[in-house]
Amino acid sequence: MPVPSIPTAASASLHSGETVKLLETIHRFRPSKAFQNISQGSEITSLDFDDKGELCVASSTDETLQVYDCGSGRHQKTLFSKKYGCHLAKFTHTSTNVVYASTKGDDTIRYLSLHDNSYIRYFRGHRRIVNSLEVSPVDDQFISSSYDDTVRLWDLRSPNCHGILNISSPSIAAFDPSGIIFAVASHTAQSIMLYDLRNYDKQPFTTFTVTDDSFLSSFSYPPRMPAWSKLEFSNDGKHMLLGTRGHAHYIIDSFAENTAKFLYRVHRPRGPTNPNVTETGGDVCFTPDGRYIVGGHGDRGVSVWDTAMPADEKKTLKPVVDLAENGRSMAACVAFNPKTNLFASANKEVVNFLSLPDDWECGH
Repeated sequence: MPVPSIPTAASASLHSGETVKLLETIHRFRPSKAFQNISQGSEITSLDFDDKGELCVASSTDETLQVYDCGSGRHQKTLFSKKYGCHLAKFTHTSTNVVYASTKGDDTIRYLSLHDNSYIRYFRGHRRIVNSLEVSPVDDQFISSSYDDTVRLWDLRSPNCHGILNISSPSIAAFDPSGIIFAVASHTAQSIMLYDLRNYDKQPFTTFTVTDDSFLSSFSYPPRMPAWSKLEFSNDGKHMLLGTRGHAHYIIDSFAENTAKFLYRVHRPRGPTNPNVTETGGDVCFTPDGRYIVGGHGDRGVSVWDTAMPADEKKTLKPVVDLAENGRSMAACVAFNPKTNLFASANKEVVNFLSLPDDWECGH
């Protein structure tokens, strides 16, 4: 089945009447294909699509990278990283290359050619495991954060780190769509800090405090927010999505005054992802048009929230639709294809979701 294209943020705003509207199809997404390519007992820890939306890469606890062809809906290849493990695999702007974090042996970030399974470059410097890794949307720079209390800036063309921020871990980082601004979310500081990439050694030009008494964890004393798992800008740059491992995610206005704690919360309807599952790159994301948020709720499937809908008096958004449960595995990772009307969830397998007729059944 051909996968229909979806508008980018720019085309959606300029030609919304001429493109596929997620508004009309979001409720019809169903699991269309399930891939079971990892070893029994292993879990997928990250998902990423290439710039063209043609390929998807998944990293797994069985120390493999799995590559999928989005056009044909087929598994393309398995690549092994048994010596160092793998996590947070991200495509560069070349669909044949990825960078990923090591999980054992050392804490080096590896730059891999998928074409011949050979390493192009190594990025050494972190002294503990890397927990966040993002490639710039516009050039060859990328950013990483680690449990060694540092956030590092890199360039794919050089093995040397060209910028270091000393920020208490755990922290996660993300670029805005322009590639000029990056954000660092520090769980310890309960804040999101925005930096100008051209002056990253200066103080952040904006700091958002993120606190929420209504959703503080009841499992710690003093109560505190649950662990943060994902930081992402919408494609128009107007909002930031802060994903957590608890009962709520948070949407923050990127241009608000720093006195604004959050714009509204996205309430996870049936509880958080199983806390015993392996730490992943996050189970929530924006759709490419920036309007919707897609996220997992454990083994119960996937929910969708509409940011154009009004929040309630507690600034809480409820899901507009709970998509068909895949019935097989948790949605511990979620990623939306940047170019086509497809998204994927994963835990023990990768499941592709398409806009399909109601009587469609998921197949292999």
